[in-house]
Amino acid sequence: MVNNSLEVQNIFSSIAKKYDRLNSILTFNIDKLWRKKAIKVCDLKVDSKVLDLCCGTGQMINYACREVGKNTEVIGLDFNQEMIDVGYKRLNQNIKAYNFKLIKGNVLELPFEDNSFHCVTIAFGLRNIKDKNRALSEMYRVLKPGGKLVCLELSCPELSILKELHSAYLTFVLPTIGYIGTKDKGAYTYLMDSVKNFISKKKLKLLFDTAGFISTGYTSLTGGIASVHYGVKK
Repeated sequence: MVNNSLEVQNIFSSIAKKYDRLNSILTFNIDKLWRKKAIKVCDLKVDSKVLDLCCGTGQMINYACREVGKNTEVIGLDFNQEMIDVGYKRLNQNIKAYNFKLIKGNVLELPFEDNSFHCVTIAFGLRNIKDKNRALSEMYRVLKPGGKLVCLELSCPELSILKELHSAYLTFVLPTIGYIGTKDKGAYTYLMDSVKNFISKKKLKLLFDTAGFISTGYTSLTGGIASVHYGVKK
């Protein structure tokens, strides 16, 4: 069981170059659809200032840049330099004409002034953060009044039959395919544990409320396997 940030850091370093390809295989390519739906929830406008946290290889940045236009910089922040390096390489291939910047940083101590962004996004990253209350507080701080936080996360299905299938998939299929793809058994065992142990959708909504967000809610995707959570800064 992974229990500290250095171990999590090492896990993501080990899978950085194969992360996107394996995500597509493990989700049957549905992860791209989930990201597109999350971006729609953001309701971005041209020139909206966007911060993507736990940006990884920059997949959310790819979609956000296309929404805000070529003249507006989209900023991504991640704690892992290897993921950022892969992200720069792939974004330069896909959206070279757009304006983006990836920086290494800590979600618990965001290096931005208060009221800086119209939208903050975080995809498949919140479950890796131990102090979720502090992370959400930091996201609230850097949002402009009326700004929106959109969080895309894996979750557990509501229907009993889907719960059983999902649990079997996480326990047997995901670690096996992950190991075949990366030769790193620990990485995808950690992913399995992080999904199984993540808080419920209702509890995450409550954390949004506690952090001060209003108009909070969530939308379940693909039978509840993933969900988009959202909230607005007063």
